[in-house]
Amino acid sequence: MEIYKLSELTQEIYPRAGGKARGLAELIRAKLTVADGFVITDLETEEDFRDAAGYYDTSGLGIVAVRSSASSEDGEDFSNAGQYTSYLNVSGREGFIAALKGCMASLHNRNAESYSAFFSQAKSVTMAVVVQKMVDAVCAGVCFTVDPATGKKDLLIEAVAGLGESLVSGQAQAERCIVPLDRENKRALPEKADYSSAGGILTEAIVSAISGDICRALDYFGHELDMEWAVDKDGALTWLQARPVTTLDEAAIDELDGTTYGDETTVYTNCNIGEMLPGAVTPLSLSTSVKGIDHGLRMMLIKAGAYRNLKEIRDGECITSYSNHLFFNLTSIYKMATTILGAQKESVEASICGKTLDTPPLPWKDKPVIVKAYNGIKYFKFLFSNKKAIKKIDRFTARMAIPHSNDLGKYYKNIDAAMPDLIDATYYHYITSAHSGAMSSAILAIIKGDYSGEDEAKGVIAGFLEDIDNIESVDILRSMRTLAFRVLKKNPGAVHYSADKLAEYIKGDTGSVREAYDYFIKRHGHRSIREAELRNKSWKNDETALMENIKTVMMSGAVETPKKESHVRERINAFLADKKGSMGKALGFLINQARQGVYNREYTKSKFVMAVDVFKEAYYRLAGMMVEAGALPERDLIYFLSHKEIGELIFQRRAKLIKKAIQRRRLLDEQMEVQFEEYYVGRPVPVAVESVQTENGMVLSGAPISRGETKGQARVVKSVEDARELQEGEIMVAAFTDIGWSPYYCIVGGLVTEVGSALSHGAVVAREYSLPLVANVSNATKIIKTGDLISINGTKGTVTILETAESYGTAAV
Repeated sequence: MEIYKLSELTQEIYPRAGGKARGLAELIRAKLTVADGFVITDLETEEDFRDAAGYYDTSGLGIVAVRSSASSEDGEDFSNAGQYTSYLNVSGREGFIAALKGCMASLHNRNAESYSAFFSQAKSVTMAVVVQKMVDAVCAGVCFTVDPATGKKDLLIEAVAGLGESLVSGQAQAERCIVPLDRENKRALPEKADYSSAGGILTEAIVSAISGDICRALDYFGHELDMEWAVDKDGALTWLQARPVTTLDEAAIDELDGTTYGDETTVYTNCNIGEMLPGAVTPLSLSTSVKGIDHGLRMMLIKAGAYRNLKEIRDGECITSYSNHLFFNLTSIYKMATTILGAQKESVEASICGKTLDTPPLPWKDKPVIVKAYNGIKYFKFLFSNKKAIKKIDRFTARMAIPHSNDLGKYYKNIDAAMPDLIDATYYHYITSAHSGAMSSAILAIIKGDYSGEDEAKGVIAGFLEDIDNIESVDILRSMRTLAFRVLKKNPGAVHYSADKLAEYIKGDTGSVREAYDYFIKRHGHRSIREAELRNKSWKNDETALMENIKTVMMSGAVETPKKESHVRERINAFLADKKGSMGKALGFLINQARQGVYNREYTKSKFVMAVDVFKEAYYRLAGMMVEAGALPERDLIYFLSHKEIGELIFQRRAKLIKKAIQRRRLLDEQMEVQFEEYYVGRPVPVAVESVQTENGMVLSGAPISRGETKGQARVVKSVEDARELQEGEIMVAAFTDIGWSPYYCIVGGLVTEVGSALSHGAVVAREYSLPLVANVSNATKIIKTGDLISINGTKGTVTILETAESYGTAAV
């Protein structure tokens, strides 16, 4: 045991003296008045308690406050406020010893241990005890040099009559006063104080005294402060505690917003990227799969000659996030139009957004023709390296693995070392994706002048992209139907099984059912809804979700849609019949390339997701190891940390990151509700969600993606739970199509989406199953209500509200 006067504490003693003693010693150094007292460290034996009581007897302090001072208390990351015990108005030897023992015992009380364990602070927390002369307070309170709730940098003073214990414990209503701070000149302005919430306790004299001391403390400490004070009957101000304000670095809905490169003319869009990964994305996904997508696109632009190297186009300059929603920085991609012969701003927009946009002129001058021609050749070679890209991504994903280790730090480093592999997989996918988009954009550029509008021309192109054999998206539903059909054939009652029982039945089969299941898992088990989001488990690792999907297909009868006789080749030949000479040959070549491009794009997308799934499994395993090691309180929190932050938590045990992860998780639902326009000139700003009045006969326009007409009741789908409510023949209205929706395409009569293009995965499936699909219908999920009777024309790109649910009495289910 050691005893030190508060005025004699040194930096070397601080770790043993605890946070409260440290704060008081620093207040003394800052020349603020602190009640006399001492700190006792390393209390262990009964003899220690008796010796401490003897020191108290000779101290002459009289009635004292005996206060816990844990090593984890009042730090920069956590205050641990209220976790440990303190005693006021202590007197007498026996009362003093009892108070000491109570403080020491509080180190192991349930609340304190739970707090420390949850925030991974359990390592070597020690307890000291601060003893101070009791202030005979007529009023007491707290003050903050910055409002902990709003972040406003004024001095906030709160007070109650008598002891401040009732205030800090939340048992008394405080009066408050706000004093402006002139930080530049390091002074408070008590003469401008706002007393509107004061009630007589906070006099001008008290406010002036607190304000003067606060300025000295701010100058000394160099950071924002949370301090406790008391005033005695003589008006003397005494400081009882000082600690950093720990709530300033809290997560916010826009905490991870990207840097806006450029100015108010920079163009952003959520088209395409918002379909690939819709809604708000977790921080872990932003720092892994999204980072890979951004890097792959930057590499593509460099290979094409738009930029010379990665220094010219920085991290996050192609794909960025706002409120964790993803956006393309179109302006960065527009540079292709000024550097590559044949590339146009409009073709970039058509490829990504499916239409041209009303945006400012490009900020760059055209490169010389010879430079553009050279880059044009480079871009052509890049586009037609698609076959090599497929071979590379095949070899790549076949060997891709992250070596496991039982050592937490080493396993994290193994994941970190594998990150370039994810970037490579993204780049190979971009090659085929760029080829596919470029072919369709080239066809549109050539033929749109022959039609009354661009949408009509798109409808024609969509017709060229039907009936493409063995495509990934289509095989998901086809192979799921095969599995469901075989289950029903062997055991019709299985349709009523629970998800767990169905999984047990399927995996226990030794014949055709198990064969179909194994095929599905091998080819598509890595897929899922929002599959580039690391928090979303793949089907092979989320048995319940997969079985629910199979049950949906089983309930539809699992009958394969009869294959209609394909007329796509006749349609293409008829189109080319009047295109003579080189134009006809060029269009024929482009159409064939576009069809092959759709297949290739779907194939490499599946391989990219396979690479993402390797990381999903690795992070899930890492999270389990972190929980076991006490570095993380629960597994799910790993998704609310960036890859870098996970490393900091493992190697540095930065406990405040856990608090931030908890805050981010709480914010995710709010972020998911945020909505944006399709594109922005300047920084994306969320839009207010307004109720839209609908009426019978209202016609909505969009892009014709899959031909055909149908009529039926609408069901607005915003979640998996909504999708499970779909009934046979209903028209699914959603913000986007997703590969994970595939099982539901076997029961719907048609599709309406707010975003999408002829090349999207949902569009590919819709065309294969002859489902009319109209995409790019603005605010479709807000205008159309579940239960509305609607008709859609996938050839013209129109949606008509025939009767609202209200008008004919069908309540939304």
